Amino acid sequence: MVQPTVPLAVIDPVFCQQGPVVLKAQENLASLSGDSFTVTGEDGRLWFKVDAKMFSMREKKVILDNSGRPVAGLQKKLISLKPALQLFHGGDFAQPVATIKQKMLTLKPSVVVTLEGQDEPAYKAKGNFLAKKFEVYALAGGQEREIAKIHKESRFSSATAFAKAMMTDKQAYFIELAPGADAAFLAVLCVAIDEIFQEKKE
Repeated sequence: MVQPTVPLAVIDPVFCQQGPVVLKAQENLASLSGDSFTVTGEDGRLWFKVDAKMFSMREKKVILDNSGRPVAGLQKKLISLKPALQLFHGGDFAQPVATIKQKMLTLKPSVVVTLEGQDEPAYKAKGNFLAKKFEVYALAGGQEREIAKIHKESRFSSATAFAKAMMTDKQAYFIELAPGADAAFLAVLCVAIDEIFQEKKE
């Protein structure tokens, strides 16, 4: 993985770690865009969560940190040719940060993130979205720098994973972050991408 040397803060620099980080997103339904999920570190410590009580519409979601403070919000854009979501800072949906949408007219599906007030995308995700295996890149100076890998936990990776897959609808996703990457932004992006492609299946 090509590792950024400067913080890539989108939501908050406090979520940019100096070293590489692996997070695990645990969902409660068939997709991460369902009612609730948690994001934990390798040590099991809670990093982020979405509580079903924090939103009343499927079009809005609020992501909380481990203290229960809203750090980001997601809302569907109603007027868009392709499924798209708007990313907000905090939980009041008053301060837009970026727009997340599928890129059109490309042979391979990709999702781009355009920061508020900019014309060109600042981030791109590409890979096998339906299989939940893709990479995220920062775009700068005509170059792509890989800042994260996202992949679904195999049901055969452990006896525990197999038991969960057989007995419940829960699935887990791993988010491997490069040093300096914004953990909150990438956790939210993972949820947004899941929602975009879940909607295409419906």
